[in-house]
Amino acid sequence: MKRIIFLSFLLVISTEVLAQSPFSSKIDSLILKGIDQTFFCKFDSAMLTFQKIIDRHPNDLVGYFYQAATLQSEMMHYETDIWGKDFDQLIDKAILLGKKEIENGDDDPWTYFYLGSSFSYKGLYQAKTGNYISGFMSARKGLSYLKKAVEKDSTLYDAYLGLGTYKYWSGRFYKYLKWLPWIRDEREEGIRMVKYSVSRGTFSHWVGINSLGWIEYDRKNYWGALALFQKGLKKYPGSPFFIWGVADSYYRLGNFVKAVEIYQKLLTSILSASLNNGYNEIECRLKLGMSYYTLGQYKNALYQYNAILKRKVEKKIARRLKKHYRLAKEYKKRSLKALKNGGRSHDITS
Repeated sequence: MKRIIFLSFLLVISTEVLAQSPFSSKIDSLILKGIDQTFFCKFDSAMLTFQKIIDRHPNDLVGYFYQAATLQSEMMHYETDIWGKDFDQLIDKAILLGKKEIENGDDDPWTYFYLGSSFSYKGLYQAKTGNYISGFMSARKGLSYLKKAVEKDSTLYDAYLGLGTYKYWSGRFYKYLKWLPWIRDEREEGIRMVKYSVSRGTFSHWVGINSLGWIEYDRKNYWGALALFQKGLKKYPGSPFFIWGVADSYYRLGNFVKAVEIYQKLLTSILSASLNNGYNEIECRLKLGMSYYTLGQYKNALYQYNAILKRKVEKKIARRLKKHYRLAKEYKKRSLKALKNGGRSHDITS
């Protein structure tokens, strides 16, 4: 679930609502309710909430966009693509309706915003599933519509969040993408835009906090990232979208005692989830194993490494976990050697 680039982009696009909403207070409340449900991983409830928007406005792209965003959040959370066809249908429906509105003379900046977000979201999914060129082409279309939204109304502060996040992450990988003529290294401008949105946006504040947290993490400012993720957890207690960030920040800061505490909670949640294809479990167990190993708790570390190596997963998941398996094998040997040489060991705590 914790993938820095995709999670940041995901949350930016999937949960944005702009200030000065053109909708009724009833629709606004439904959008906000669905956002909260998504943060708490109540995806089925969020889908039903956004369906109410579709029922009220079947020819508007907004409800379809948020349902697609919810499915994408769920697929990211569980590290799966099993709802991919449903996502494609919903996001394509949103794009079709948005383009029709503009062709029919709709000049509302909101329409441009949601159409741009839909293209960006489509591009994100395409890239996530390995279609990188198509993904960047869709993202480029999305960026152009987002820019038009801001040009038409510069006070749509929340739109700067999507633009800023795109600028940062495209710049982050500029050295790999510089052959694309429209890609430039604009990371600093991207950070300024994200901070601007966080300080002035209304409904996207917490989305911006999460996005900025992963940006600071990527910049190796782990204390700054930790503070942002902890702030998010106060608003959304137990939300994995923030818990992963807290755990990983503690890990990078070398506070392995706190890292173990939080990874253990994550592992318990993963093992009790209705869907567990092994990816999140192995990701979490590896961090636990490495934390235990660094603390000198070799028996606990060995337990996690053995669990990783025994876990059966589908071939496509196994391909993504090659590095995890390699590290588990290597540190299993190191743990056994440490125990043989009289290293400290502790009882298993999970």
